[in-house]
Amino acid sequence: MQLFSKEERKILFFTNAGHFFAHSLILIFPAITTPLAAEFELPFEEVLKISFLMYLFYGIGALPSGLITDRIHPRFSLAVYFIGIGSFSILTSFIRTKVQLEITLMMMGIFLSLYHPAGIGLLSRFKKNRGMALGINGTFGSIGIAAAPFVAGSINYFLGWRAIYAIMGIFPTLLGIFLCISGLSDYTPKAESDAHTGDPSNTVVFVILCVSMSLAGFVYRGQTLILPSYFEQRIDFLYNFVRSLEFLQLEGTKTLSATILASLVYVVSIFGQILGGKIADKYDLRRAYLLFFLCALPFLVMMYFFRDVLLFAASIFFILCSMGMQPVENSLIAHLTPAKWRNTSYGFKFILTFGVSSVVIYPIGFFQTKYGLQSVFLFFSLVIVVLVLNNTLLILVTSDRKKLLHPQEKTSSRLSR
Repeated sequence: MQLFSKEERKILFFTNAGHFFAHSLILIFPAITTPLAAEFELPFEEVLKISFLMYLFYGIGALPSGLITDRIHPRFSLAVYFIGIGSFSILTSFIRTKVQLEITLMMMGIFLSLYHPAGIGLLSRFKKNRGMALGINGTFGSIGIAAAPFVAGSINYFLGWRAIYAIMGIFPTLLGIFLCISGLSDYTPKAESDAHTGDPSNTVVFVILCVSMSLAGFVYRGQTLILPSYFEQRIDFLYNFVRSLEFLQLEGTKTLSATILASLVYVVSIFGQILGGKIADKYDLRRAYLLFFLCALPFLVMMYFFRDVLLFAASIFFILCSMGMQPVENSLIAHLTPAKWRNTSYGFKFILTFGVSSVVIYPIGFFQTKYGLQSVFLFFSLVIVVLVLNNTLLILVTSDRKKLLHPQEKTSSRLSR
């Protein structure tokens, strides 16, 4: 028995590809901060600021993208998304100044903001196996996250950082053209029974959830920005091995080693997304959401204290937990919002998780300058503690309600009283 219909598989193809590029293109920059610092002769914290507008518009563009997508067919948003990110990625390879790089990255961020409201919004409307669809889609985002440091580090090692954007821009451009030719049929699901807009208490629950999503996005964006550089500072075992190989003695070996390790860490998050998707289809979403962060917290603290192999291991388990919660989080939003506003709801989410979280650049710069880059992980640990408390509040506020289960598991379950 097939999990998805033919049209749903077609939607999965384009949304999965879109998710891969949404996360791989946005994470090229952290992997090349060291060569950019050398080329523009800037300190680390100043190089990070070059990406601020890209991350800001990546987030704040999500809400208008969701509003637009709720009024047009999502395939148009996806086609514009693919062609836009591809074109500006290629254009970035031609820049020569810091200001030019800021502008092209900002434009890329604007087009990148189209993906999540359109792509995740489409998947959230699947009537069956929604959690699994979100989990599968999440794995492609995780593959993009995992591929970005390795691909960027490898291409930079042999061809320079400009070649990364040139090569990575070709594929989404072709996908956009293919989508325009093949198209998607009108996928308009019927009204969903889990969207209880008539209950005003849902607004309170959604606000509490928004606080959690903001804090989670803050930590997520921050750790993706600094992880390759942090590995470059504190993990030596792979670098020492690579340095011992006579045929790999080119400049940038340490950066390459760190980006390879960062990629390996993100590869593990693929399994977290699948696990989260299965849990979202079967168990209480509120408690699952809390559990993922409770599990992530001790490993985040360990990342402050550990070095080398232990740091690498702690990073793996932290990313596994922090990425595994995403299908659960997206399923929670689907339970709280009506289908006709679904893309807008996800747009609002990604304003919080990607837009508001872009300010993390500034506390990172402060802690890195005053106390060293490792101190950032203690700061992130405190943020997760607040997040856990907020998730506990979410459970308490909804304690008199039935369990939040996926509709296919128990259709009588309701978020409302």
